[in-house]
Amino acid sequence: MKPKTKSERFVLAKKEQWEKLHHIVLLLSKKGYTSLSPEDILAFPRIYRLICADLAEAKMLQLSPDVLDYLNQLIGQAHKFLYSFPPLRRSQIKTFFSERLPFIMLKNWMFLLISALIFFSSYAITFGIVIQNPSVAGIVVPQSTLHQMEEAYSEEISEERSFTLKNFMVSFYIQNNISIAFASFALGVLLGIGTIYVLIYNGVFLGAITGYLVAGGKGRNLLHFVTAHSITELTGLVLAGAAGLALGFSIIKATRYYRKEWMALQRKNIFTLIAASGFLLLIAALIEGLISPSLIPYTIKVNTAILSLLFIIGYFFIWPRIKIIQSQAKGNQDE
Repeated sequence: MKPKTKSERFVLAKKEQWEKLHHIVLLLSKKGYTSLSPEDILAFPRIYRLICADLAEAKMLQLSPDVLDYLNQLIGQAHKFLYSFPPLRRSQIKTFFSERLPFIMLKNWMFLLISALIFFSSYAITFGIVIQNPSVAGIVVPQSTLHQMEEAYSEEISEERSFTLKNFMVSFYIQNNISIAFASFALGVLLGIGTIYVLIYNGVFLGAITGYLVAGGKGRNLLHFVTAHSITELTGLVLAGAAGLALGFSIIKATRYYRKEWMALQRKNIFTLIAASGFLLLIAALIEGLISPSLIPYTIKVNTAILSLLFIIGYFFIWPRIKIIQSQAKGNQDE
C-alpha cells in the first residue's frame, strides 16, 4: 500500500539514514566511541548534517508533529555526542585553563609532533607535486570542488566578493574541519592507524587544492583569505590528530593492564586535547567569519596570524615551562 500523506512519503524517503543515525547514537550511549566501526565514525558527522537539513525541510513542509518531535530528539541526542566535551564546574574553569590544558599539551608533545609531521609533510609533498603538474590535483580532489575553489578565488576580495566568499568558504571549512577533527580523533580506536590515514589524506587533499590554485595564478587571492585564520585552524586539526594518536597508543599500552582501568586514567588526558582542538577551531571559525573575508587591510590579517601563533606558543609551551620552573624553585626554597 502506497503512503498517502506527505509526512508518510517524507518518512519513507528518509527512513534509512534516520535509522542509521539512531543506530550510531544507541551504540555511543551504551558502549562509547570504541563500539563504532570505521564506517560509522566517518558517516556520523555527514549523516548528522543531512538529518539537520531534513528537519529544516520537514518544518518548511509543515509535516506532522510526531515527525518533527522524532527528528528534534534524534538530532539533540546526536549533537550531544558529536560536540559535547566533559563538563567543567565553574570552580574548575580557572584551573583547567591555567594549569591542566597547557600542561597536558606539553605532556603530549610527542603526539603533537608526530601529528604535525604527518599532516604537514603530506601537505608539502602534494603541494610540490601539484604546483609542477596541476592536473594531478584531479586525482585527489573532485573536479566540481576544484571548479568551485577556482571560481571563488578568481578575483580579489571586493565588497561583493567578500559576501560570496563568506557564504561559500565559511560553510565549506566549518563542515570540513568538524569532519576531519572528529574522524582524526575517533579513528584512533584503530590503534592510531585510522588517525594516521586521516592526517595523510587531508594533508594531501589541502595540498592539492593549494597547489592547484597557486599554479593557476590564484595564490595571492587564496593567501589574502586564509592568512588570518590558518594558524588556529591547522593547529586545531593537528591537536585532533594528536588526540587520536594518544587514544591509539593508550589502547595498545592498555594490553599490559586492565583495559577499562587504564582508559579511565587516560580519559582526561585525551579529552583535554580534544577540548583544546575544539577551542582553537572555534577561534578559527570566528576569525574566518569576521576577518578573513573582510575588506580590512592585509597587514591586519597578517598581524592576526602572528598574534595567534604567539598565543599558541606562549600558552601551550612557554607558560607550562615557566610554571614548572617556578614550582621547582619553590620546592628548593622549602627544602
